[in-house]
Amino acid sequence: MKSFFKNIILILVSIFVVFVLTMIVDRVLGNILPKPFPEGTHDLIFPPLSRQEFASVDFKYVVETNSLGIRDREIQRPKSSGIYRIIAVGDSYTYGWGVNIEETWLRRLEQKLSLANRQIETVNLGKPGTGPPFYAEISRTVVPLLEPDLVLVGILQGNDIASSGSEGLEQMSSGLLRWTKLLYPNFVRTVEMMRLTRSLETRTQERPPEKTTAEDNAKWSANTAKEFYEKMSPVEKQKFDNFDAEVKQAFFDGLLNPYMIDLALKNKHIYTLTLNPEDPWIQQCIENMAKSLQIIKSVASQSNAQITVVSIPDGPYVNEVAWKNIQRVGFDVVPEMLTSDAPDKVIQIACKKANVPCFTVSDAFRQRKQDPNLFFTLDGHLTAEGHKLLAETLAPELQKWLTEK
Repeated sequence: MKSFFKNIILILVSIFVVFVLTMIVDRVLGNILPKPFPEGTHDLIFPPLSRQEFASVDFKYVVETNSLGIRDREIQRPKSSGIYRIIAVGDSYTYGWGVNIEETWLRRLEQKLSLANRQIETVNLGKPGTGPPFYAEISRTVVPLLEPDLVLVGILQGNDIASSGSEGLEQMSSGLLRWTKLLYPNFVRTVEMMRLTRSLETRTQERPPEKTTAEDNAKWSANTAKEFYEKMSPVEKQKFDNFDAEVKQAFFDGLLNPYMIDLALKNKHIYTLTLNPEDPWIQQCIENMAKSLQIIKSVASQSNAQITVVSIPDGPYVNEVAWKNIQRVGFDVVPEMLTSDAPDKVIQIACKKANVPCFTVSDAFRQRKQDPNLFFTLDGHLTAEGHKLLAETLAPELQKWLTEK
């Protein structure tokens, strides 16, 4: 009997020793073996190495993408130990619709932040027309690929709550897999990178870089506007006919986003919907946003990255000029929009549910509520001056947070 128990103890000790040794091997090899990275060009978000010019009644700007299909510079892979990399996911307000990349709040933020012995580097992963479900989905790919130290989630007031659908929000892994990632992080990360590399190679096709002029894009927008107009219901056409002449002309000339006009005609209350956090539909949207943030947080933690959210101000909630202009393109507004804390509050509630820190900058914008230079007149996006104000307001708070972390 004694020998039996002795053998059992020896077996258990042997298993424990092997277990510990395999963990040590995982850590050692993780620091020695080169990390696999997909070669060549890839369309992570946009066609790679493309160049497009855009023009509207409010702006003219150029968009260039790198070999990964991101609107930014080429990105060093693997990342150097001397770089503190911040990647930002978001919609057109993060992407920088209407301004050149150097004028975006993210690039300006890069210039204002500093860390001892680390170079701050930002990567812009914004994509127009998207919402929190997309932010979660793209994070699953770009976080292990780009190895960020911080994932910055740009949540647009109002719109991102309304677009927080539940599609694609399934949790990423089982309890067993989470424990495996905890015990053998380098092994799991290597396997995931191999899977990611195969996925990118199978979905990316080699093709000549896309090049379009402002005239090309204006022609496409004009054709889209014509199609929208022909499909308008009698009620929608009557509403459209009541728009002022400048708006209608810009719409037909392809110099105003046709999708914005279509949205205004179909849902003119979109800006007022999110003013009541107690509304059951808004509460469901908050839950959905929290799920998206939890997924991003989980992805970030697996790559030893932190996560924070910035609530990006939308003009009608913080600026009297933008509040008036949005009515010109068909949206309904109410005076309370300019004073309510709801646009930030609903985002803060979602962040609290996901246990993610959140920064707000609305007060700084409301202090300049009569400034006509922060948002484009008809398009409504942040101007270069608006991006500058956002970066200048966010930078001190984020710098303090980074220093404490």
